[in-house]
Amino acid sequence: MRRQGWLAGLAGAALLAMAAPHAHAQDPAWKPARPIRLVVPFAPGGQPDLVARALAVPLARELGEAVVVENRPGAGGNMGAQSVAASPPDGHTLLLGTNGPLAVSPALDRGLAYDVERDFTFVTVVGTSIQLLVVPATTREATLAEVIARARRDAGKLNYASVGKGSLSQLTSQIIFGEAGVLAEHIPFQAGPAAVGSLLAGDVQFLSLNPTALLPHLSAGRLRVLAQTSDRRSARIPEVPTVAEVLLPGFNELVWMVIAAPARTPPAAIRSLNAAFVKAIAAPEVRTRVWESQWIDPVGSSPEAARRFVLDEKRKWLRRGENRKVTLEE
Repeated sequence: MRRQGWLAGLAGAALLAMAAPHAHAQDPAWKPARPIRLVVPFAPGGQPDLVARALAVPLARELGEAVVVENRPGAGGNMGAQSVAASPPDGHTLLLGTNGPLAVSPALDRGLAYDVERDFTFVTVVGTSIQLLVVPATTREATLAEVIARARRDAGKLNYASVGKGSLSQLTSQIIFGEAGVLAEHIPFQAGPAAVGSLLAGDVQFLSLNPTALLPHLSAGRLRVLAQTSDRRSARIPEVPTVAEVLLPGFNELVWMVIAAPARTPPAAIRSLNAAFVKAIAAPEVRTRVWESQWIDPVGSSPEAARRFVLDEKRKWLRRGENRKVTLEE
């Protein structure tokens, strides 16, 4: 099953669970005894941060305790993930993790200080988002094929930005240029706005990124979208082709967010947290504040489905590493 279809199934299952009497939601066995700490392993202002802060209010309403968002950036999200893995497994410390610290680094970084299978238990898949491949609007080339053709002619002269080494932003570009036989230099930044600023200034020529930091510049006509990374066109931009259509058949790379807790967190706590997150994800104020405005598709899955999803993603990146499709050494 295509990944989008599978995620849609997870979302549908979650909505059915909300519509029916939910035994776990009524289970009084676990309630937080103090505020919940929700760690975002990236700087403020990015997509994970916006999502965490939007969810915090309805989560607090469901759990009866405040939810405090804590930004712990560093090492592409790995530092924040490690801090949660090492926290007491009592349900009061959670991670809003993404592709990088939960799948890419566990698959490709042999020196990682945590093991995603051993050190985490999973609460829910929060949502997914496409990435957009963009260039400055002043770029002569109008399509991804034309940009690649120019990069082949001018070997080594194309620079691409990302939001950090090992980020999906970097690795998506690395896969695309690698498959196309293009030499391109990677220029990492710590956050989306800085990467976009460098692109607009002409210091780099290409960027793959989720829409959060791109939308204002797209609306103003300062950037041009060449392709989107889902394997089917988004209804939000149906005129923009997919990478699968124009270059790599089957290519499908979504940004995703998952809630994780330290391993050995009590099952009753995971059940209560899952019920609260599923309700918060479906809250009308969250839909308006982030899902619609930031082009994020909400999910809300079971803990078991979240674990399967993360481990499947890790295996995908393991295969890519073994086939030398990607590397963190760039």
